[in-house]
Amino acid sequence: MNLLLAGIAVVLAAALASVIGFTMVSRWVPRRWRVADGDAAGTVYSTIGMVYAILIAIAAIAVWEPRADAASNTEAEASSLVEAYWSANRLAPADRDDVRGLIVGYLQVAGGSEWDHLRTAHSGTMGAENLSTELRERVDAVRPVTESEQAAHQLLAGQVSTAATARRARIGDADARMPAPLWPILIGGALVSVGFLYLFGLRRTVPNGLMFATLGGMVALMLFVLYQVELPYSRGFAVDPSALRAALETLRGTDGL
Repeated sequence: MNLLLAGIAVVLAAALASVIGFTMVSRWVPRRWRVADGDAAGTVYSTIGMVYAILIAIAAIAVWEPRADAASNTEAEASSLVEAYWSANRLAPADRDDVRGLIVGYLQVAGGSEWDHLRTAHSGTMGAENLSTELRERVDAVRPVTESEQAAHQLLAGQVSTAATARRARIGDADARMPAPLWPILIGGALVSVGFLYLFGLRRTVPNGLMFATLGGMVALMLFVLYQVELPYSRGFAVDPSALRAALETLRGTDGL
């Protein structure tokens, strides 16, 4: 389902559930059981709202930081590999061709089949890992002769190391999830935030119904967004492989590969 349509469906369903709950409670629960002291209830509800806002903030940080790191590391990896490709141009022909071929091959796999695996299985693949290792080993095997080759090799080794570090970090974030206890707490907090208003003894009017619909819909929207952000490479707000693919296209366009 389209992400926008899914979000609208979730918000509408939560809004409807809130209104139905309000209607049923106001009709079937005796008024003496659902009318609290206004000032006291307002104070308690403010506290509930503040606590729930803090929980939402904690959850947002928990899911957003891994996603931001994954995007940053993907861009760092792609950039480092492009620079490594250019550094390899100053090596001896045999070394140059091997290193550049491994970089292009790795980018094809990392931005293609491995990315699909990240999206579905939340882990890297041995194929891409082996290519990354082979690239590092091939760079280590270079024996520069001239000063120009020595300078290029030094740059190349640093760039490939940076790319490998970025790769490990982004693969490590593939299965980054919200801490397990947070989801039940957030859902329970949502039910309390909406259900507590039933104790105010509000009459069944259209404005009051709209108030409950708005509150329920907004809380559901926040939880929906957190769910979509939770896994860096999956769901609605997933990091895409555009940086790796753009790097590959850049290298292909440079040498007509």
